[in-house]
Order: sequence, then C-alpha cells, then structure tokens
Amino acid sequence: MMKGTTRYLLTGTVALLLGLAVLVYKYMGKHSTVLQQNGEWVVLLHGIMRGPGSMDKIQKALEHRGYHVLNFGYPSTSGSIADSADLLSREIKKLPSDSKINFVTHSMGAIVVRYYLANYREAAASRFVMIAPPNRGSSLAKRLAGFPLFKRILGRAGVELAKTNSSLIENLPPLRCEFGVIAGGLGNGSGLNPLIPGDDDMTVSVEETKLPGMKDFIQIRGQHSLLLLQQEVADNVISFLEKGIFLH
Repeated sequence: MMKGTTRYLLTGTVALLLGLAVLVYKYMGKHSTVLQQNGEWVVLLHGIMRGPGSMDKIQKALEHRGYHVLNFGYPSTSGSIADSADLLSREIKKLPSDSKINFVTHSMGAIVVRYYLANYREAAASRFVMIAPPNRGSSLAKRLAGFPLFKRILGRAGVELAKTNSSLIENLPPLRCEFGVIAGGLGNGSGLNPLIPGDDDMTVSVEETKLPGMKDFIQIRGQHSLLLLQQEVADNVISFLEKGIFLH
C-alpha cells in the first residue's frame, strides 16, 4: 500500500514539474519578445470614415508582441490629407526622441503617412505596412467625385483620393523606408465591385494598392474594411515589421 502511494506521489510530482517547466518556457519566450521590442513604436492610422477602434485587433496583436503602439485618430472627413499629416506630426513629436518608429495603415491612412514622410523634416520610418492603400489614387473616388453628396460625406480628403494626373497622390515622392503592401480582393480577376476595373476589395483595386519600390506584396482574400478583422492580416503585419517580408 505504501509502495503504491509513493509511486503515485512520484508520478504526480514529475508531471507537476514538467508542467511548470512548460509554463516557464512560454513565459520566458514572451518576456524575451517584449525586451526585443522595447523602445520600438508602431503608429497606426485608420482609413477615411473610420476611427482608431477599427485598428483594435492589430493594436492588440502588436502589444502582445511587445511593441509600444500609438493608435492615431484624425478627422478624416473634415480636413485635407495635409491637415491630417500635420496632426500626425504633432503626435509623433510627443514620443521619446530616440524611438524607432514603424507605421501600419489602412486605406487613406497610407496617403496621410506618405504625405507626412515627404513634407516634415523630422519624419522618418523604419518599416511601413499599408493595408488596402489607394497608392495610385482611387478610380471609384474619381467616378463619384463629381457628385455634391460625395464631397459632403467624404470631405476634401475624399476628393484628393480621386485618380487624376494632377492629384495629390500622383505628386508624392518615392518612399525612403522599407514598406510592404497588403491588398484585398477575391483573387479571381474581377473582384467585388463592378464599378472598379480588375480585382478589387469593393473599394480599391489590387493594382491601385501597388507602389514602386515596395519590398514585398501580398494579396489576402477579403473586403476592404473587414481585412482589419482577419488574423491573417495581423500575422502578416507582424511578420513584415519583424523580418521585412510577408508570410508567403
């Protein structure tokens, strides 16, 4: 009876110790990640007619990896892209001066950051991930820009997204940082919106997201706004920030 009890206690003790070892290993892995990212910031920018809440899933994923996150909100429909870039500059100046800064944007947020990087002396970026950006303007915005209701709803910034040769977007200079683009769509050549040529995510075509000089590009099946809720998108954002490549 005593031998059986002793064997039982030894078995339980070994199992407990193994369990504790696994927990310690996992904790140390997470702790080391936090230390690696200490002092590194990721600035998030939402798209037009959205707010910081739309970037919540990505923010939580980044914070879990140990990044400091600035989820920047701006009045996307009541000011110009230049106005929003100025507000962004003011917020970034509040960060520690020795911070390493990355950007992750959705839709029009990419254009705000591109304008900021091109026009502010202190502006710099380590890596930059754009999700569904209208980097070549928006053919849909161009089609709708002539309607008074369009400008009333989307404001000056919405008109600036229109795809014309004289648009603000066409005049932005090349980026001088590592950047990658995540596009949405169906991957079938025709997309979700019959008003947009080629594959699209209902708002921007796949071709309109592309920008010369991008270090990596990936298309993930999904709709323009719903991309932000997909774990695959969050995983690819982190992969690019940490390694400079997406999860192909």
